[in-house]
Amino acid sequence: MDVTERAKKAGFKIPVVLTQDAWERCVEMTEVARMAGLTENSRLANLLSTAYTAAAQEPDAEEVKMRLYVVTNSPDVELITLKMRREPGDEGDPEFTIMLPEED
Repeated sequence: MDVTERAKKAGFKIPVVLTQDAWERCVEMTEVARMAGLTENSRLANLLSTAYTAAAQEPDAEEVKMRLYVVTNSPDVELITLKMRREPGDEGDPEFTIMLPEED
């Protein structure tokens, strides 16, 4: 999922994409998240803010790990670990890809 336009608002200077699994786990709405007053936009903003902070702390790293709390379908929030990798995009220019740790 290309989230570049929204990522620019968080401070990113290069394109940002999320894998489908990362999107479904951290951004896609659940019933419990709706009941908690969250929106897809607020969930994405939280993820991108966390990712930007992680990237800023390790500006030369090709890959950084981050953790954020996510409201899932359970009554408790879940601490999710993600990784963000800087790699060539489809056109060869650098982009960040945010994914689950087990994804490649």
